[in-house]
Amino acid sequence: MTKSTLLSILLSSSAVGLMAQTKIAGKIFDKDGHPIKGATASLLHLPDSALVMQANAAKDGSFLFHVIKNGDYVIRYSSIGHTSVLSRPYRLKGENQTTIPIFLQPAEHQMETVHVTGKQAGVRQYADKMVVDVEGSVLAEGNNVLELLEKTPGLVSDGKGNFSIQGRAGANVRINGRDMYVSGEQLASILRGLQASEVAKLELISNPSAREDASGTAGIINIVTKRNTKVGFGGDAFLRAGHGRKFYGGFGGGLHYKVNGLDMYVQGNKSYDRGNSHNLTERSFFNQGNLTSFQRQYENKKLDDASFHSVRAGAKYEFSDGGILDGSVHWMYGNYKPYASIEMDTWNYPANVQTERAWSNNQFDESFKNWTFNINYVNKYEGEDHFLKFNFDFAPHGNDYNNRFETNKFDLQSEKNSTTGRTNVQDLSNTTYSGRLDYSKPLTDSSKIELGWKGTYFFINNDVINTVLDNGSWKKDPNTSNRFQYTQHIEALYAIFSRKSKKIEYQVGLRGEYTFINANQVTLDKKNDQRYFDLFPSGSFLYHLNDKNTLRTSFSSRIERPGDHDINIFRVYEDAYSYNEGNPDLKPEKSYISEIGHGYKNKLFTTLGVSYGRDMINWIVRQGDKVGENLSRPENIGRYLNYSGSVMYNQTFRSWWTASHYINAFYNNYSGEIGNVNLDSKGSSWTANSRHTLQFKYGFRTEIALYYRSGITTGPSRTDKRYGMDLAAEKKMFGDRGMIKLTANGLLRNANPQLISEYGDLKVFYSDFPDNRKVLLSLSYRFGS
Repeated sequence: MTKSTLLSILLSSSAVGLMAQTKIAGKIFDKDGHPIKGATASLLHLPDSALVMQANAAKDGSFLFHVIKNGDYVIRYSSIGHTSVLSRPYRLKGENQTTIPIFLQPAEHQMETVHVTGKQAGVRQYADKMVVDVEGSVLAEGNNVLELLEKTPGLVSDGKGNFSIQGRAGANVRINGRDMYVSGEQLASILRGLQASEVAKLELISNPSAREDASGTAGIINIVTKRNTKVGFGGDAFLRAGHGRKFYGGFGGGLHYKVNGLDMYVQGNKSYDRGNSHNLTERSFFNQGNLTSFQRQYENKKLDDASFHSVRAGAKYEFSDGGILDGSVHWMYGNYKPYASIEMDTWNYPANVQTERAWSNNQFDESFKNWTFNINYVNKYEGEDHFLKFNFDFAPHGNDYNNRFETNKFDLQSEKNSTTGRTNVQDLSNTTYSGRLDYSKPLTDSSKIELGWKGTYFFINNDVINTVLDNGSWKKDPNTSNRFQYTQHIEALYAIFSRKSKKIEYQVGLRGEYTFINANQVTLDKKNDQRYFDLFPSGSFLYHLNDKNTLRTSFSSRIERPGDHDINIFRVYEDAYSYNEGNPDLKPEKSYISEIGHGYKNKLFTTLGVSYGRDMINWIVRQGDKVGENLSRPENIGRYLNYSGSVMYNQTFRSWWTASHYINAFYNNYSGEIGNVNLDSKGSSWTANSRHTLQFKYGFRTEIALYYRSGITTGPSRTDKRYGMDLAAEKKMFGDRGMIKLTANGLLRNANPQLISEYGDLKVFYSDFPDNRKVLLSLSYRFGS
């Protein structure tokens, strides 16, 4: 029994009216079992088929009639792009009726060379977010989620788990609305292990409401995974294989069962990755403006073994009283074993004499295991907007590192050899407990209030043992070996008032968050506690000028708290010349975002935005303890300004050819003082994405995506341009149950994106040659319902 049916029975059993009424409830699906929001149910009186009343389906496909007069009736079901259907006749005698679920078939129109079916735009703009369709994209095949985000309109990724929205750095990444509670390289590893084929859509929320956590100074990226919507028993299986510079591929599938209010599913996949890449790094060291030393480093990376596993399972049950109990578990495991060989040449200036040559071999053996357990219950009262929700998350995560490098140095002046080396063994675990309550109640027919609470407890334990090579033997390094523990506890309350009328919709909210942080340097027997409370106002306003034009505006305030890796003072060595360390004196960064936009016929959207931030956390590369060494350390940058503008256009060239275009221009300005160095870094940038879908007959579809990103300024660094073109095609087989897909990623691309960073006495130039041209073939088959 469907959710709307259960809700209708509940309403019918408890309704008290001034006059006798008969209620007819039902639900409308498409042929695949997806609810059709906005579908029309028309009640016709027999025998003359006169129209009595109409109802539009809600987002879950449900509709409800209140019929006063007894008699014989029939229901006509219709929706744009679907064939209309008439129900069986109903004789109403005062008893409430529940119709069987209706499945509308697509209304197909044959042309000489094409097969046309209705399809949503690939990129859609709403009042509070931009949504990118992934499930309906052919190009998603063959990408992991990290690669998917790198090519998403409005997003910029550094490839290391850090993302920007509209040029603003510090986006918070979530899966199905739940925080990942990992960041940086840990997050990047998880996103590499999650395949784009598991994702239904991406939500880019630049101005979240008070309902959402305030973390993420640029807003929220919500990754929504696929969930079964089909009725009955069925499943699917897939196999894919591809080649870049080396082979990669994977396999997987799933099962689902949905009947009488019970919905269960399980999905799993395994993927393999191989690859080769190389890069060039040049470092110039200065003293009072004079060049003193120069390094040129060539690095070849070889990924011989990387495997990722993912299993998701869940169950949902809809009770007869309208309540819904939903539980899920998601397990991910990844193992990553890259190797790197490095050649380093060093010159001294002003003599311009080469003084040293060095060769390093780096071996990495890294793995992660991530669990997410979730349970939530929704108790619905009268109407969609009157409910109480409870949610609980438990997420243990672990990383193991066993990394080693050895460096042979040859002094060209003394002609002597020396050997140095380091190992880094880490056992890192973090555990998160999170619970929340959300309550929504209509105040009038056009207004409602929302109240909520959320509590989050986050604990990290990091044991690090480092050894150094000393006269041919490995010895523990007490200066870098450490045990670090980090606790973060956040309690939050929020309230939101919203109102809708024919032309105006608005929402105002206030969120308060109390934060307690304890950083325990166990090795040093040193603790640092922080306690603070912040208020985060937010609001949005939408005005319907007419049937074609809308205006919208929104604002929010956000925060980014220093993470454990940001404040852990112990050093982690990448090689003999490069290392990083945390900064225990970091303050949380805060930002304030406002946007205004216009929409025309749900096709053309323009947005202007201004963002101001203070104490922005940015990792700064500077000269290390010795000449020739470079240190990366996070700092608070005093002030940050961002001005942005974007245009999105959904276009239909022909009935068989649709496209989504997105252009974003922005200006970043970082200013402040870090130590004794003044920072004044600014620059303008722009990005463009254009995705074209061509739908032909016989189930053949192709997609082309072009993307361009100019240089982008972030703190003291500026990246060079990135561009590319991807091509994909798919063909349905076996009565639409089978699918074959061919994708070519990076068919056209720039092969060596670059970066320049300049701070204090160090200037760094970096040029990368990644493995970003890949071809993949995949086969899939769907069985059952």
